[in-house]
Amino acid sequence: MKIVISINEVLRDTLAQMDYTYTKYLGEGDYTIKKDDITSFNLSDHFTFSSKSELNKFLYEEASLEVFGHADQMYENLMTRFNMFLVDIEEEEEHTVELVSREYLKSIPSTLFFLSKLGCRASNIRFVKQNEEEWGDADVLITANPIALENKPNDKVSVKIKAPYNKNVIADFELDSILDFIKDATLRDKILNTKITTQE
Repeated sequence: MKIVISINEVLRDTLAQMDYTYTKYLGEGDYTIKKDDITSFNLSDHFTFSSKSELNKFLYEEASLEVFGHADQMYENLMTRFNMFLVDIEEEEEHTVELVSREYLKSIPSTLFFLSKLGCRASNIRFVKQNEEEWGDADVLITANPIALENKPNDKVSVKIKAPYNKNVIADFELDSILDFIKDATLRDKILNTKITTQE
């Protein structure tokens, strides 16, 4: 079984770093936005740019290293626990794990820097240009991305990492964090042994 895990907002605290970087370079006064305030997956709803192309230029050309490379992990010691999880999965030889992230231009090397600075041992990493492409050939997708969740193939299992911007999106399972999946073997077995049936 192939387990695909999104990097953004599952392993990497991208939104907090976006807020920090935006405030540093473009914010006025004491502008800050709390994660709970980000109720839309469209960053243009929360950060002021003259156009979508200006937002993309900021993210994927001008500030890629700061936003994607210098972001922190979602929780302290998360990558250490994730690496231990990868070792356990490899020993079982029943499942493969792939990391996925929607990236473009300079955010790709910046994301590789993020993973390397934390010592991530994942050997399978895939970059996509569209959110719905996160699925690829996954059997199980663990993501906070509402667009990916909404485009779930019928015979796959979706695991939503809860966030304010995806609270209205339905998934097969909902978790507070990836740590729940990593630490709770019973929950993990339940997710990985779920069979999705479709009615015709």
